[in-house]
This record gives sequence, structure tokens and C-alpha cells, in this order.
Amino acid sequence: MSMKIESNDLKGRQKALHETIESLMKKLPDESATRKQLANHRELFDDAVYYLSNSGQRLAFIGNIGTGKTTAICHLLGLLDGEEPILSTGSGRTTLCEVEISAGSQLEIEVTPHSEAEVKSYLTDFAQYLHISDNAESDSSESFKLSAEVERALRNMLDLRTSRTKNLEGKRITTDNAKNFAADYQSVDSLVEGLLERIDFPSHHQTRFINDDEIDQNKWLHTTFKAINSCTHPSVGLSKHICISVPVRLFDNINYALSVIDTKGVDQTVNRADLDSCLTDNRTVSVLCCRFNEAPDKTISGLLKLAKDAGLNQRVAKEIVLLILDRESEAEKVIDIDEPVGDKTEGREIRAEQVVNDLKHTLQLDNLDVRFFDVKSDDPKQLNKLLVEKVSVLRDQYAENIDDIEKAISDIETELVSQSAKAAKNQVKNTLEPWIKKAQSCSPSLKEYFLPLINDIKNKGTYAASVRASVNRRGELHNLDYYQLLATGAREQVVDQIGKLKDEFIVLIDNMLSQNELQPAYALLKQLKQTTEKRLGDIYQKAFAKGRAVYEEKLSSDNQLWNVLFEEWGMGPGYKDRISGNSETWFHAQKYPEFESSVTRQVVEEWQLYVNEVRDMLGSE
Repeated sequence: MSMKIESNDLKGRQKALHETIESLMKKLPDESATRKQLANHRELFDDAVYYLSNSGQRLAFIGNIGTGKTTAICHLLGLLDGEEPILSTGSGRTTLCEVEISAGSQLEIEVTPHSEAEVKSYLTDFAQYLHISDNAESDSSESFKLSAEVERALRNMLDLRTSRTKNLEGKRITTDNAKNFAADYQSVDSLVEGLLERIDFPSHHQTRFINDDEIDQNKWLHTTFKAINSCTHPSVGLSKHICISVPVRLFDNINYALSVIDTKGVDQTVNRADLDSCLTDNRTVSVLCCRFNEAPDKTISGLLKLAKDAGLNQRVAKEIVLLILDRESEAEKVIDIDEPVGDKTEGREIRAEQVVNDLKHTLQLDNLDVRFFDVKSDDPKQLNKLLVEKVSVLRDQYAENIDDIEKAISDIETELVSQSAKAAKNQVKNTLEPWIKKAQSCSPSLKEYFLPLINDIKNKGTYAASVRASVNRRGELHNLDYYQLLATGAREQVVDQIGKLKDEFIVLIDNMLSQNELQPAYALLKQLKQTTEKRLGDIYQKAFAKGRAVYEEKLSSDNQLWNVLFEEWGMGPGYKDRISGNSETWFHAQKYPEFESSVTRQVVEEWQLYVNEVRDMLGSE
């Protein structure tokens, strides 16, 4: 259970600490190391107060399409009608968008719909599919196809479903009403206009749904969510985000608000903006789900690599859970030496060890939290409690930071900084000086960080349909986002160049924290460690934002580029190679070093500010 600190108590402690620090600073010279430490303590204290003052925390379930995330969530939260998960609408490719579940005062569903322009983009994709699906000239390896979830929703909104009947001989006959509708249009553009007119966008306006008729809550939630998710409800639009509020306690023994995010299933790529934001958000515990026999699957490995490339090594153990969803006695069937173990607990232990060793070997990640859950036989209360504890630890860390900072200020105020403390701090300074010299000589430099984007376009795991859909949106598609890939490309290079120095610094700090004779300097060591995690995290995310921003406006507004890319479809085999080649040519023609130099300048400036801050906090006293 998370430590309970009242908001008024936090504000009172914050005010008292500020007053104490102001009083102490007046007694110190401007260049005093103690003065620098006090200013830094105030900033870290304010960060902790801000974190704890906000009660919102999240559990984000992430995994492949059809892994069983939604079913696991329903069991975890008790959203069951008998044994049936209330939110499950079928097996695989059913979740249209991100779904957020939280406790509230009444049962309601709130929908954030796609804009009319976004719906038009999807209809353009659909029209493209309908227009070329029977085109003999199209290369079968590059046939265009919408995701099953979106296509089903659009067909329902358009009332152009596929119907299946049997003739007198019992032979099955399939009628695609959308293709029949498309046959009356000569071009993709005219078909898009026909689809837009038919879909009647203004009629799909409802965004809030409540149980006005007082139907059984489980029945209402199941039928209404299904209608919203599949767009069979006559008034709902194409959902971008669905929030479900339920009037029940979802988690016990917490003094904060904890919501659960059911992310859209992973298909093709893990480098999506929504998943990246889950991994990098310090209020979110990411629950990475996969099946027993596939663990760790490609998606789990890819997500952990994304976290590592984002510089989150130190946070992975605290903020990520690997949840292996086993079923049908899979654990008992694990082979030990030459025969099945026949025991669920032992089988899980063996599998967990295999998963941990695999990821340690491939990604050099330690202390991974691996858990198992079988919805048919395991008590969901145990998993519920475990995940609550995981989230509570995040909040407890900030509460501990507040206590540590108050003690550190008290030590300074009462001059417990004795001769032994000065000696300990001097030893810390001497130990860290070689690192500071090395860090000062480090000058991060970005080079061709657009190449991961080019390689992703060509990647055999990227569908031509996704490339086409991304081109149709000027580079913005969740499964192939030009700007997300540019952002992560920039961040990855920065992490690669300064992340090793950061890791070296943390190791030095941790070693000194284990030395009893340095105990008088523990407060300073903890402060340096917290500052490093904060500053480096900021540098990584600023590189991420800047890496995107420097290209975004120029790239998205280049009509000539997108027209050229648009016209590549239907030109025969090699479509992805042509798109990647033309995209790479654009970056070279734009003199990419000029764009990337501005990102480099910002990173270098932020890095030097951080190194100087460490040096100043150690001082010469």
C-alpha cells in the first residue's frame, strides 16, 4: 500500500522547506557547493510534491493482437458476466482503439472519435482497397488491405457488410456489398466522395453513453461497448479512444486513482507513439503480455529494446511487468531434462528462468519482473494485488525522496556536516573527478538519424498497405509514423552516446552508497543519483521532441514529395523500395546535416549544463 500523504500536509512541508532553504542560502556565498545542493534539493522536492499531488496512475496492458489482454483485464477487474469477459467481443483483432477503464460514480462510456479528416483518410484507404482488389496488374505481395478492426467498423458505419448465404445446392455464396457499391465508381477519388456521402458523418455525433434505461449493468456494458467498438451503434463515430467508468472498486487499499489501459494490439511494429508514451511515462506501469509458449515473443523483445533505446534501463525493473498468459496446463507440460514436469509452479519457474536468461543475453537487461496468469484457474486477486504494489512502489519512492531531502536539509541546517562529513564528501569528489573530466570531453553528435525510418519502410515485416496508408496521411500512421521514427532515431543516438557515461556514473554512486565510511555523504550521493536520472531523462526526451520537430513542418508540407510517393502505388513490384528510396533522397536533398546540427547543439548544451551542475554540487569546499 502506498504511503498516504495528505495534499495539505505536502503543501505545508513544501512551504517550510522553501523557507528553510531561503534562510540558509542567505548565509552562503554564491559559488558555494552547499548553495548549489540546496537549490537542487528544492527542485527535487518540488518534483516529488507535484508527483504525489496528482493521484492519477496507470496500468497499461500491451501485447500482440489476440494475446488475451482484454480477457485478462476483465478477470483482473472483475468485469465478468458469469465466466464471460464483459469487454471481449471475439478472438483476436477486436479492439478498435485504446480503451481506458477507471472507477467512477456511475456507469458510463465516453468516446473520443476520429475527426472527419481522419475518417476520410480511412475511407480513402478503403476505397483504394476496393478499387484495386480485382486489378490484375497489382502485385499480390503488395495488395492493399485495411486492418480488420477498422474495416469492420467502416463497413458497419456504411452499412456495406459482407453477407453469406447458401444456394439451393447448399453451396456458400459470399456477397461483398462494398465491392458492389464501388463498382459504380470509375476512380478512387469519386468512390471516396460516394463513401463520405453514404457514411453521413454528422449523424455519428454521440460521444457519451450512460445507462438511462437501468438495464442490468453487465448486460448494458457488454452490448454498448460492443456496439461502440464495432460501430454498429447508429450514433457513434469511429473511435480513437474509449473511456469506461464503472461504479465499483477496481483495486483495494490504494489512496490514489488507478486506471487500466487496454492498448490496441501490436501489429507489425512496437515503435508507436502510444506505446512509447506508456513506456516513458513515470506514472505508468507497463504490463507486457504474451503467450506461454511464445515468451519472450518478438513484441516483448521489441518493447524492451524500445525502452532500452529510450534510456530507461534503470526504470525497466520498476515500471515493467512481463505477464505470461498461460492456459490449458501449458506450465505442467514444460519439459525438464526429458519429460514434462507435471507441476504448474515448477513449470512456470523453469519458463520464467528461460525468459529472463533469453532477455539478459539478447538485451542485457537484469531484474526483470516475470509473472504468470491463467484466467481459467488463477485467483485474479493475487495479480490485482501484485500490480497495485508495483504502482504503489512508484509513489512510495517519491514519498521517501521527500523524507530524505528534509533530513538532508536538517543536517545542513544543524551543521551535522562535521569533519567526518567533509572528509566523506571530499572522498566522493575525488572519486568522481575522473568521470567529470571524461564527461566534459564528451560531445554528443547526431548523424543520419532518419535511417531507421528508411530501414523500417523497407523492412520485410512492414506491410506495403501500411506504407501506402502512411503516405496517404503524409507520414502519420500508428503502424508507420515517419515523425515517431525520426524522434526515436534521434533519441536512440543520444542514449547510445551518453548512456554509457550515465551508467558508469550510477555504478560509481551505488558503490559509494555501499561503503559505511561514506555514510555522512549518503544524502549527497542520493541527490546526485536522482539528479542524474532526472537530467538524463530530460535530455533523452528533449532529443526525442527536437528530433521530430526539426523535420516535421518541412516534411509534412512538402506537396511535391507526397505526390511523388502517392503515385508510386500500382507501379508494379518494389513499391516499398521505391518509397524508401524517394524518402531517403528527400533527406539528402534537404541537406539533413543542417537539420540535425540543431538537435546536436541542444543535446550538447543540455549535457554540459548537467556535467557542470554535478561539478558545482561537489564543489571545492
